[in-house]
Amino acid sequence: MFFQSRERRAENQLARVQAESFTERQELARLNAAFAILYQPDARQVVFGAGTPQPPRGRVFLDPRRGVLLLASNLPPAPAGKAYEMWVIPKRGKPTPAGLFQSMADGTVMHILSGPVDVNATGAVAVTLEPESGVPQPTSTPVIAAAL
Repeated sequence: MFFQSRERRAENQLARVQAESFTERQELARLNAAFAILYQPDARQVVFGAGTPQPPRGRVFLDPRRGVLLLASNLPPAPAGKAYEMWVIPKRGKPTPAGLFQSMADGTVMHILSGPVDVNATGAVAVTLEPESGVPQPTSTPVIAAAL
């Protein structure tokens, strides 16, 4: 009985360490993807929210080969049942959904759309508050709009 109890504790500890390791590997992969965009000489940087006393503020980096990186602060948590949705808005045509995300408890965000993006055809990157399942086109006023 003593050995079974000890074995169960060891199994629980191993499961906890494996879960933590998995979470850390996921975060490391996200950070590597973000740095890959930041380090590209072709990446274009757009600042939004500067000069205004109201949140949110931040930067958008667009790299033609690697994608879009959104870094923001002062973005309050989305209400229950809602999520933030990023959009790549072309100069002509309809916005393209670029992923759903939630802000961190401190209001910060790091969201990545991986993959090629036509920077020259992009007019803006925006974020709206949408149902947590996402929508094919924006249904609300942008809380972030970064015009290129």
